[in-house]
Amino acid sequence: MTKPQQFKGKVAEHILLNDKYQYIDIELVEPYLMEFLAGQYVSLGIGEGERRSYSIASGPGMNHAIELCVEIIPGGKGSSYLKNLKPGDEVSFLGPLGRFVLQEAQDKEQKLLFVATGSGIAPLRSMILDLLERRQDKREIWLYWGLRDVKDMFWEEDFRLRRESFTNFNYQLLLSQPPENWPLESGYVTRQIKELGLNQDWGVYLCGNPRMMEDIKQLALETGVLKEQVHFEKFY
Repeated sequence: MTKPQQFKGKVAEHILLNDKYQYIDIELVEPYLMEFLAGQYVSLGIGEGERRSYSIASGPGMNHAIELCVEIIPGGKGSSYLKNLKPGDEVSFLGPLGRFVLQEAQDKEQKLLFVATGSGIAPLRSMILDLLERRQDKREIWLYWGLRDVKDMFWEEDFRLRRESFTNFNYQLLLSQPPENWPLESGYVTRQIKELGLNQDWGVYLCGNPRMMEDIKQLALETGVLKEQVHFEKFY
């Protein structure tokens, strides 16, 4: 893994995706390139000596910038700091950090399951972009992403288009509180995953709600997935 170092960057784009989530594109200034592994995160300075950890949502193939996807928490110092950033503003962060990364042993993880809730999609998006676009990985890949309701949705087209472009990529968005007559899938991700038929051939990557991660972890272990093939990001 690349040794972490201090970076300076400049906000290139800041988008409020909806009332709950925001997207920030940070162009690197010094150093101007960062080598990282899909799934890693940065520790961002938010003022007054405080820092917050945010997973990188972009793939490692784009090493001149990083993309962040962050939940807007009312009263939260980190999300408030980010919400006030404007294009051109300077930021500093330490990175890359973390060991929640793709495993290299493809013979052990012959199929891949990614499960996220909310902004936990960030590191999984990085992994999926890396697998599909940079590595041209041909393994069966499933992504289940849980959000609460319609107004929370974002990146739906982003993943839908990739599903159309890569035949080995399967994507399912689920709403836990769908509107009446919602035509797509709803409910909680655990119910859907039971139908996949998990076994020791699967690698499982989880990020988001702690209860979801624990439920999927237990389900995976009960269906034969090896403990060392269940990976999760702990700071969400």
